Amino acid sequence: MKKIIKKLCIAVFLFGAINYTYAQTASQDIYLGLGIGFDYGGIGGKIEYLPTKHFGLFGGLGYNFLSIGWNAGVTYKIQPDKKVSPNLMVFYGYNAVFTGNNSYAKRYEMTSYGLTFGVNLDVKVKNGDKWSFGLFFPLRSSKFKRNYDAIKNDSNLEATEIIPVGISAGYNFKL
Repeated sequence: MKKIIKKLCIAVFLFGAINYTYAQTASQDIYLGLGIGFDYGGIGGKIEYLPTKHFGLFGGLGYNFLSIGWNAGVTYKIQPDKKVSPNLMVFYGYNAVFTGNNSYAKRYEMTSYGLTFGVNLDVKVKNGDKWSFGLFFPLRSSKFKRNYDAIKNDSNLEATEIIPVGISAGYNFKL
């Protein structure tokens, strides 16, 4: 997994450098958002910096019902000049959480961190702000999967099915 993350980071860096070099206009836009979902760290905030129209860097920090959740990643804006812009995203950070509702179940509590791929839609509003809606596909850690299997095999607990995708929604203010 570490090799994959290292290769991904190198690819993202090279993609960003090439995109920045060949961009027709630099954007330099910054957004500060409030929302819910992986890219907001659970329920929290996100900051996004757009060095070019098509390329963005972001970080999210929030509460995931167990602890602080965080994420950092990149976006590629497919149609940045349109009112509705579809975007590709990849990031590393919080992508699952287990919480217990009693003292016995608390032994299984954990926050999982890993790589997540996704798509989102930015819907611009008149003052330069935007609504953002996302659909994410997390790659969950083997530790998370082992923990989930232990919960399913524990006769004292009822395990709910894990949803294989995540969604997000937030409002982002243009600074």
